[in-house]
Amino acid sequence: MKKGVNKELGHSEMIGLDAIIDTIEELDHGMMTHTHLNSQGYNDGIILGGPGKYDIDNGVRVNGFNIAIARLMQDAGYSRWKGHDMQARPYDNKNQAIDRVIRSILSWEACEDAARNLDMDQLSSYLIDRQSAKAEDMMLDSVSDAIKKFRSWFG
Repeated sequence: MKKGVNKELGHSEMIGLDAIIDTIEELDHGMMTHTHLNSQGYNDGIILGGPGKYDIDNGVRVNGFNIAIARLMQDAGYSRWKGHDMQARPYDNKNQAIDRVIRSILSWEACEDAARNLDMDQLSSYLIDRQSAKAEDMMLDSVSDAIKKFRSWFG
């Protein structure tokens, strides 16, 4: 019987852990068997909340953090269940609640697409050579590509 971790990125955020390091550890040890991709707002300064505050289950956002997580999962061959642990807000009507979930799913798909297209050899070369501005530019371009993809799907 296989045992593993039900990973939730947002719970790592809530207690101040680095979800990227957590993900690497879980993938390296074959322990990630299920994952929730939602955020508690820690990796997006626009959203209220943050580590140790509220279990508010924000959807996935297009950002470099999520592109990095997606690439780690791709490189590890992770193909198991990825969930969007979402809650409707008290002020949402039915369409707004559904919209929240759709946005989260399409945002993750856009991050995965951008992650697949990221030139990891070039990015690694920049990081090894301590050319951090060039590495940051690559990630910025990747985020921009993901946003364009999301907007093409969602409008």
